[in-house]
Amino acid sequence: MSKKVTFSIMILAILCNCKEKREEVDKIEVQQKSNITENCLSKNEKEKMLEKILKTYDFQLFLDPEVDGRLPVRLQKNDFVTEDLELESNGFPVVFEDSLDLPYGNIHRLRIIDRDCENQKFGYSIFYPIEGAIMTGTVSKSDTTWLITDSNWGIKD
Repeated sequence: MSKKVTFSIMILAILCNCKEKREEVDKIEVQQKSNITENCLSKNEKEKMLEKILKTYDFQLFLDPEVDGRLPVRLQKNDFVTEDLELESNGFPVVFEDSLDLPYGNIHRLRIIDRDCENQKFGYSIFYPIEGAIMTGTVSKSDTTWLITDSNWGIKD
């Protein structure tokens, strides 16, 4: 009986240790993913790229800047959209919001969904809850300027 108990305790110890190791590996992978983006684009390049996205026709269509309360543009902070960025849209500085401080539906959730640092090509998505709109696209760098190579939108059901 004591051999079974000892064996069971050993198995539990191994399983617990594996779970802790997996959590450590997950944490490292998230940090590395963030570092890859940080290392492949300077702060200045991130700002230029994001401002290009904010100027797209599709974004402006759903932003509807002439409607009260739509400006300044508010972006939810994430691993790519950070508050140290100095962005402007429609003549106003962009405001960065924590995900816990999302008051209404006027916070844009911009995410970089595909990252190709070598070719400086990034896929993005933007969700704008007040309109129920989802925009997706691709932005890439050509010599010294960022170009939107495709942009699409749809309404979230």
